[in-house]
Amino acid sequence: MVFMPPFKHLRLHIVYNTATSQPKDHLMPKITLIAACAPDRCIGINNTMPWHLPEDFAFFKSYTLDKPVVMGRKTWESLPRKPLPGRRNIVISRQADYPAEGAETVGSLEEALALCAAAEEVIIMGGAQIYAQALLLASDLRITEVALDVQGDAFFPEFSPSEWREAARETHTSANGTGYAFVHYTRIR
Repeated sequence: MVFMPPFKHLRLHIVYNTATSQPKDHLMPKITLIAACAPDRCIGINNTMPWHLPEDFAFFKSYTLDKPVVMGRKTWESLPRKPLPGRRNIVISRQADYPAEGAETVGSLEEALALCAAAEEVIIMGGAQIYAQALLLASDLRITEVALDVQGDAFFPEFSPSEWREAARETHTSANGTGYAFVHYTRIR
């Protein structure tokens, strides 16, 4: 039996530059997963982040600004300010009539990516189920590794070093004393 990744047909979608009517130089937007994780890949507990790291929030904002962000319903509900300003907010929910004021609601990751077909890059910002679905399609991971041992109930999916290489790492200490690193992984082709 041959495993076929989901959404294979999306890779065949040709995006045109509206100014020139010429195909863009990519068939599908770059898909980047962005997350902050503890050493055990914990990303949350009770629909909240188990740490407060202002430097990570600043990085998240600067990296995602002007890009579409895709998230699950629980991640949307956990946001203190909705929608995230300066970004196209897309919420995935099984509830067809889910009211996400200021965001677009879709029923699947496939629908969310179809809405973003003209974008250069799409940011997947959680939660755990959405990350697991999107990992197969992603070309980049932007992980903030937080040096804290915390309890959690939501985890970033495991990813194999044979499929991903570390492209960059910046190690820092937060103003509150927490160690962290901004790590950029790229898929090995």
